[in-house]
Amino acid sequence: MLRFELPTDFIEYLQLAFPSAGPGLVVRWGTQITPYTVATWEAPGMPFGWQLADRRLHLSPDGRWVSVFDTEAGKVKITRVGAKKPTAVLDRNKEADNVWTAVDPDGGAVAWKDGSHTVVRALPGAEPVARVKSGWGVDLRFSSGGRWLTERGDRVFRVFDRADNYRVFARIPTPSFILAEVTDGGTAVVTVGNGSKVAVWDLSGKSATASLKAGGSVSALAISVDGRRVLTGNLKGEVALWDAGGAQLRRYDWKVKVPIAAAFAPDGMRAAVGGTNGQIVIWDIDD
Repeated sequence: MLRFELPTDFIEYLQLAFPSAGPGLVVRWGTQITPYTVATWEAPGMPFGWQLADRRLHLSPDGRWVSVFDTEAGKVKITRVGAKKPTAVLDRNKEADNVWTAVDPDGGAVAWKDGSHTVVRALPGAEPVARVKSGWGVDLRFSSGGRWLTERGDRVFRVFDRADNYRVFARIPTPSFILAEVTDGGTAVVTVGNGSKVAVWDLSGKSATASLKAGGSVSALAISVDGRRVLTGNLKGEVALWDAGGAQLRRYDWKVKVPIAAAFAPDGMRAAVGGTNGQIVIWDIDD
């Protein structure tokens, strides 16, 4: 087990990513009143190697791409993590009130909201790919392999299908506070009820297949790339590992204050969890 701290004592948003190649860990953090920061670490205890900060900054789930909506210039800037300058700059209406953007893992497409529509453009030239009427939505993300695009709506988790020109493939009902992730294989995990349970969904069958009882309001959630394991953290500080069938495999006492982010490495052998005090713990799953 490795433990390290971000250079801050309070955060409200945290995202963790294990890239398949490159730095050991990529982290995005911030608060409602401070800029978000994305930084890379080769190993805990070492200074970060690359950093970018902006109020409207978003990190792809695989930790490879950063997107920023510059509202003053009316531009969306796409930067590969570790690069010195953007790889693509796209025009966007500077009056847009939804600042969320997302980049697929291959860096071949970017998505954002245009009113009630979800828009996908090809990179680097911004050629139109899709424009889907979907409703209000935030937290746009591509799955780790780019098979799906997802967003959180009003009590719904939407999954868009790349193979069907990003039409909505599934709408999963959720509580007002949503944590959700989906694998390229079509397994989704979504908080349900009062937020103390996690439903495991089979997207092909458009139905829930299992329920995980986390024992408290779920504040961190991740699913492994193969869809077999789930990691949860709750407001009590409890962290647990589950199989996708609903059985709890292990509980961890990492003493992370209010875990708000969790992640699996691409090979599923390592995991990470981080809390509101900026502490992050990384460990080998089978230890």
